[in-house]
Amino acid sequence: MTDHTTIPDAPKGTSALKIAVILLIIVALALFPFVITNRFYISLVNEMLIYGLLAMSLDVLLGYTGLLSFMHNAYLGISAYVVGLVLIHISPTSLWMACLAGVLFATLVALPVGWVQVRTGGLAFALLTLAFGMMFHTIVWKWYSLTGGDDGLMGMPNPSITLFGWEIGNSGDPTVMYLFTLSIVLVCFFLTRRIIHSPFGAVLEAIRENEERAAFVGINVRRFKLFGWLLACMLAGVAGALFILYKGYIGPTTMSAFAGAGVLMMVLLGGMGTLWGPLVGAAIFIYIQDYISTMTEHWEIYLGIVVILLVLFMPTGFVGLGAYFKRLRKG
Repeated sequence: MTDHTTIPDAPKGTSALKIAVILLIIVALALFPFVITNRFYISLVNEMLIYGLLAMSLDVLLGYTGLLSFMHNAYLGISAYVVGLVLIHISPTSLWMACLAGVLFATLVALPVGWVQVRTGGLAFALLTLAFGMMFHTIVWKWYSLTGGDDGLMGMPNPSITLFGWEIGNSGDPTVMYLFTLSIVLVCFFLTRRIIHSPFGAVLEAIRENEERAAFVGINVRRFKLFGWLLACMLAGVAGALFILYKGYIGPTTMSAFAGAGVLMMVLLGGMGTLWGPLVGAAIFIYIQDYISTMTEHWEIYLGIVVILLVLFMPTGFVGLGAYFKRLRKG
């Protein structure tokens, strides 16, 4: 008797649907500044994208490697300061060179820091990130002659954005800067996703699940934790380069412990271990912060309450809503 049983093609359809949704989101984001021409909203979404990249970089560390960093924003700040200093004092027109210098410097600073940190784990690792972050924050706060101290680094030029000799536009133009940020964030997202879904990413997840077992099967745990740390800090450096080009300014408050806690909240709101969840979490966090701050100067209190409620009732973050609704339909 012939067996006419066939393999269901639902997964293919699901995959096609996901691709269609992703393309629709990308197109909508690309068209956004041409549909909504208000500079405030363009800048707001630009900021969401930059902090989304920073939150995604923390997710590489927390969601996939299982390492908590309290002040991951410090590496955004380091990169931003270097980009600003290069553009102000060395070459006001070399945007790509300045960005490369910022990302490389942030990564080089992260290398010895990470070498020390990966020799610990758990709470000790988290406390070391806090200690190093506070040290970097103090340096930029006190080194007035170089960083501008509490006034911040000002006088940033607006270099042109060029690609293979073709001038795309000026970084001082909000629409041009938005599209540039969107392009870089998308490239970083898909490259990071490819890395996370490689054998390297599988090793990071094995370390997150059971570090002792990973070491038992022959994985050099410290080395891979260091590589994961460097990848996360490199992405934070890219976010820092975009940040100062968008803002035209960087101050020590961007590297504070409070700002670091905000980045951690973005990851928790969106959902850990997803990459795209922190992007959504950053958008939600910044929108709530902006909305509440228009109503009261004590917005931190109300934002804290909102975040606490969201974390309590959405422990898996925004990405867990799909599973929650599925359970409701079945139950």
